[in-house]
Amino acid sequence: MKRLIALVLLLGLLVSLSGCTHTPPGSIPTGSSTATTAPTTSPSTAPTENTQPTEPEDPWYQADYENNFVIGGQVAAFPALGNTPEVSYNDPYKGTPGFDYASPHVYTFREYLPSGKNLNWSPLTWQTNEDAYILDYTTMGLYCFTLNSDLTGWTIVPEMAAAAPEDVTADYVGQFGITKGETAKAWRIALNPLAYFSNGRPIDADTYLYSFQQLLDRRLAGSRAAELCLGDFAIAGAKEYYAGTGVWEDVGILKTGQFEIVLITARPVAQPEFYVPYYLQASYLVYPSLWESCKQYWDADGNLLSGDCPEAATITSTYCTSLETSVSYGPYTLIAFDPGQQLTLERNFTWYGYMDGLHLGQYQADTISCRIISNYNDILALYAAGELDRITLQSGDIAHYLDSELLRQTAETYTTKLTFNTDPEALAARGNQVLANATFRKAIALAIDRSRFSAAYTAPGLTGLGLINEAYIADVATGLIYRETESANTILQQLYGGDLTGFDLDAAQNLMRQAFEECLADGSYDGVSSITLQLSVYQDDETYHQIYHYLSRALADAAEGSGFAGKVTLELVVDENCYAAMAAGQTDMIFSTWGGNALDPFGILYHCYCGENAMEYGFDPSSLTLQTQINGETFSASLLDWARWCAGEQGNAPVSQSGRTLVDFHSFDPESRAAIFAELEFAYLSQFVTTPLYSHGSALLLSEKGDYAVKNQLPLVGFGGIRYYTFAYTDAEWQEPTE
Repeated sequence: MKRLIALVLLLGLLVSLSGCTHTPPGSIPTGSSTATTAPTTSPSTAPTENTQPTEPEDPWYQADYENNFVIGGQVAAFPALGNTPEVSYNDPYKGTPGFDYASPHVYTFREYLPSGKNLNWSPLTWQTNEDAYILDYTTMGLYCFTLNSDLTGWTIVPEMAAAAPEDVTADYVGQFGITKGETAKAWRIALNPLAYFSNGRPIDADTYLYSFQQLLDRRLAGSRAAELCLGDFAIAGAKEYYAGTGVWEDVGILKTGQFEIVLITARPVAQPEFYVPYYLQASYLVYPSLWESCKQYWDADGNLLSGDCPEAATITSTYCTSLETSVSYGPYTLIAFDPGQQLTLERNFTWYGYMDGLHLGQYQADTISCRIISNYNDILALYAAGELDRITLQSGDIAHYLDSELLRQTAETYTTKLTFNTDPEALAARGNQVLANATFRKAIALAIDRSRFSAAYTAPGLTGLGLINEAYIADVATGLIYRETESANTILQQLYGGDLTGFDLDAAQNLMRQAFEECLADGSYDGVSSITLQLSVYQDDETYHQIYHYLSRALADAAEGSGFAGKVTLELVVDENCYAAMAAGQTDMIFSTWGGNALDPFGILYHCYCGENAMEYGFDPSSLTLQTQINGETFSASLLDWARWCAGEQGNAPVSQSGRTLVDFHSFDPESRAAIFAELEFAYLSQFVTTPLYSHGSALLLSEKGDYAVKNQLPLVGFGGIRYYTFAYTDAEWQEPTE
């Protein structure tokens, strides 16, 4: 008989509409980064002798807005001791016998995306959560972290690879910067000879070399090349090649056999048993002839060219943006795509996993049917009718189902922030120069009650005060959580006060009075004009309207008692391209969301906030100087150079007052790295160009049609995903009429 959702669940779902789980476009899925172009050298910009601020009585943690100068704290840093995590290989959960791709029955997994316009699931240029949704089904990395045999955690399984990575550093002494005695820099990867594209074409070492070279073409708009140029797994020579200062022969990506490649990193990989396969979960393969046919070349003035030529400054690609331009090398392949409406994926029978005998007990779903639905009430109605196999609850609904067997709660890396445009010229065009004043922005930030905000408008209501939330692991060997370190908490106390709520209306009103005087003094406000600040949001729904009214009240409360009282208001504008509008200076504030790469918290400041094409809107990290003490010695550099150094750019290392250059960031132990990075997080947040509001989690409500392999989310593998999802009913059984 048809399994309809229990009436009590339906009634509870329809009780309220008060949450917002939308992740705005431009956010970063787990295991990814955002920098899209090569870094450029930027000198430190410490104030000159005449503008050097006088150190206050308590010199620690001070932000001097007038001189773009931040004084951090004192850090005691220690060298890394080389702790090695316990690593599990080839011990996957076998699944339930008969619940796999060999079943003769038909099973369809039905879900939805809240947005599906302008999707781009190209492995080389994807950007958003929605893009990654398709990639998760249609691609596979060299290695996969999947459920272990006893369902308590993860194990590493070679997928597009045929075996574990092999350290062959000794074979390359004298090449790619490798010196005698070094280890953990060159990695031989045996490739899976059974790997094919969905069109039946084989995948071998040449495919990898071609794809990597395309990824590192600096002209490629939207490229994810930073993942090979920066960080712990930066490839030797990749950054130089991407910047146009190196040649391909110097890039550490080598073919050593038809089904074998060697990847050579710019520096030794710490804890390589874990981190080499961790970074090689990312997949960058494209089918060469189709990729070439999808490329378009543009000159520096934006004119379309007939083909590749010296004048080509930019390359765009339509690869994996339509059914005709799509190809798969994962367990599913796209068979139908109606932009903005629906997409369908079916089993990709050319995938090696359906013929190697190693994936029995997995991938029971024959079809993935996904609708594009933005309206929450429509989602609820489809779920209640048994047409969706899972939904994401909004915050007001979660409490109704805390005891339900169908509820699954998750934690995510994403943090949503209220981000301000700080570009004086763009703001002046609308008469909103006051937003360029840091004191004014800080006043707004302290007027927002984050606990109330997150409880009322988000799911599952997790307040966020830092750029990095509790999902980030600073040390995989010990499970050290960055946000729980003493340093990471100290800087939040310095920013917001000891109670760590982020809400202080008295302080906000005092700051607004101060901002009024500053704006009068510098001429950015005349003292009488009305100011309308524009808040652009992604879609028109009730939750965004509720948020708008809340923020309007907070702004009015902050302005009370100042010269801005009654003169500053907020305007809500719906714009599905709000990120682009913000980048173009056409709006004043948006909700921005960044996250991903949960095991690399120290690269996120560069990748997401300070790198080229990744910085927040109007903020220049090269103009802000951070001075801090490490082991009693004072070091100073621009925030951009600090962020680059933390992301693995030793060439931009901070220099002390005595002229000593800091050693490689990754040579410090994890707690020391966390303490140093906290100084950077403080410096960035102290400018209040963006103010964190909440960290993301989600509350999934399953239908009775099926279930994941585990009830509680596990690190790296979640609930096991579609790989281990099993159905209690076939499609035919689920559609039988109710008796």
